[in-house]
Amino acid sequence: MTVREVERITRRELKRRISLAIAFAWMAACLACLSCLTARAQEEQAVSDNPPSNEEFLRSSVRSLLQRTFASFPADESKSLVVKSEDEHPADWLLKDELVSYLRSLNREVILQPADRGPGLEESQSLFYRIIDMSLSYPQVKRKGFLGARILTRRASLNLSFRLEDRATGKVLWSERAKGENSDLVERGMAGSLNNKTYPFLSPSLPDDPQSRFVEPALVVAVVGGLVYLFFANR
Repeated sequence: MTVREVERITRRELKRRISLAIAFAWMAACLACLSCLTARAQEEQAVSDNPPSNEEFLRSSVRSLLQRTFASFPADESKSLVVKSEDEHPADWLLKDELVSYLRSLNREVILQPADRGPGLEESQSLFYRIIDMSLSYPQVKRKGFLGARILTRRASLNLSFRLEDRATGKVLWSERAKGENSDLVERGMAGSLNNKTYPFLSPSLPDDPQSRFVEPALVVAVVGGLVYLFFANR
């Protein structure tokens, strides 16, 4: 073997090693960039392994809001309450259920469907409620770590109004506007079991996952590109 052949083999081997180093450095840089993009998906808030259903999550949000809103409610246990809705809403039954339960926990007598006249009704009060907004949504989907499970943000949005009137005089005794939001994190794959298809407001639509359109294809391109580069660089 001549000196020239040795030099040629040495240069080829050196070129091969440099190509390998460049390719691996390039793929490492791509993976690092992808990791930075998906790092935003990591949340400090824990994802429950056994999250409540959408109905129970909304009920819990309503109960919490009622406790805050009715802190200033007149405490007159001698007066029965005629509870009435001022408007139709798909979630009316859920709010009425939680509202009646809460009022009875305050030792208030609740009348849901009173006759026009009856004993004691002239001394009762009317509690009107209106649902301006009571909805569930999945506003965002992220990933848990690098290419990990997809995580949904589940949000309950509440906007309610209440008005207490004296049935005899029509005088407004108390009124309150209640707004609130509650959110948690659930795995996207569990959304189907959390929904209640009987009631559309308990089955919000799922959001698009923008990261899936870019992160996974970019990873494939980076790996395949590195392999193609190695193939032609060593020919």
